[in-house]
Amino acid sequence: MHEMSIVVSFVKMAEDFAVKNNAARVVKVVLQLGEISGIEPRYLHEFYPTVIEGTMLEGSELVIETIEASVFCTNCATTYNPTKSDLKCPACESERCDVIDGRGLYIKEIGIIEPS
Repeated sequence: MHEMSIVVSFVKMAEDFAVKNNAARVVKVVLQLGEISGIEPRYLHEFYPTVIEGTMLEGSELVIETIEASVFCTNCATTYNPTKSDLKCPACESERCDVIDGRGLYIKEIGIIEPS
């Protein structure tokens, strides 16, 4: 499971951002996760509390938004969601396509609280 190392990585990025911006703590991390990224959101949620323990993120909320998959058929120039069409182009049934979106993992937002 590579999800643990992914959580460790984005928690470190959030901490670095918080320190750079003189934050007292991080209250929320919003991720955007591609529908065909191969990353299981449930594991990110499962590992998050353990990884943030004792950090500036302790007690923070993890929000995961899904980025819908999108591919471009190189045979007929149709753009479609491969998860809704059994991976084949709904127009020509070709499997020759280029991924446009839906593979990535991005930090969309890091909510911080400034020192009082």
